[in-house]
Amino acid sequence: PVIEAEVVDLGHALLSPMFVNAHCHLGDTGAKELGVGLPLEQVVVPPDGLKHRFLAGLDQETHIQQMRHGLTEMLASGIIACADFREQGLAGVQALQKAAQGFPMRVICLGRMSEGREAAEIKQEAIEILEIANGLGIRDIAAYPQSVILELRKMYPDKIFAIHVSENAEAEKKSHRDFGLGQTARALELSPDFLVHLTHTPQPELEQVAARKTRAVCCPRANGILGDGLPDVAKWVVAGVEFGIGSDNMMIASPDMFREMDYLSRMLRGLHQNPAAIDFHQIFSAATIQGARALKIDRDLGSLSPGKEASFLVMDLDNPNFNFTHDYISAMVHRANITDIRNIFIKGEKFV
Repeated sequence: PVIEAEVVDLGHALLSPMFVNAHCHLGDTGAKELGVGLPLEQVVVPPDGLKHRFLAGLDQETHIQQMRHGLTEMLASGIIACADFREQGLAGVQALQKAAQGFPMRVICLGRMSEGREAAEIKQEAIEILEIANGLGIRDIAAYPQSVILELRKMYPDKIFAIHVSENAEAEKKSHRDFGLGQTARALELSPDFLVHLTHTPQPELEQVAARKTRAVCCPRANGILGDGLPDVAKWVVAGVEFGIGSDNMMIASPDMFREMDYLSRMLRGLHQNPAAIDFHQIFSAATIQGARALKIDRDLGSLSPGKEASFLVMDLDNPNFNFTHDYISAMVHRANITDIRNIFIKGEKFV
């Protein structure tokens, strides 16, 4: 049968899938630039990290409005979906869900329980969170008893379980010293859907990640500014690890996937002293379809193909960044920025 469809002439433009920010923390939107120059443990590690002291001083309505501002920033920069590792227990999840109301984005809320409590209390709080959240976003492999996480994994097989691993060199050394394994190998025992950072994961453990078909998410700008090292994603590719990209904490990195892709590409080539260390097509995929696969939303988002949501960016090819270009994907990774977005279409409707 002939299907009638509206034809829209977008002129001299490039259509791109919208981005998927596979790891972020919207909760600290109101703390931008706090902690720059301080190490990880002083900035974001609970209970006394700078971030947590800042959050403790906020009333809920102010906090919700700050997170809404963060979501507005994401949408304006072309992000259609994000995975937020939401602190502050059940109340934190509820606050984020309230903040996300009215936004045409997929906000995948991964809640987090309080640490340093009895196993039964942690489990009960987790159950309350998992009843309304999309899953759990675990700060550290040592944050909770592994037996509790394994039990929750069996109870909620359809929820997303994600874990920060091997972000900090000292924590990774301690894991090897105490357990004979790195944090990544230990986390794999919990059957996570994806792992975040892997900044100091050794090659044999990267190969384990690939063998388990567990996805990974890198956050290069956040790792860099915190002085934690740089994720060697070129080694991930060699190991066969499929990966997405996240911008991490709003307080230390803007939710700008253009900047994230560009930084990652240039950093890896310089790190390896090899201009062919990474394929920019892989980086663009990481910011789009691979992020969607990590968040289990690739049926609808992450690429432009029949049957998916028509959510896409209209990039203005008349802008200077695209003049004279010989490769549009390279231009998206290395040269384009938010000002090159002419329009945003969400589910086929012009949003901007």
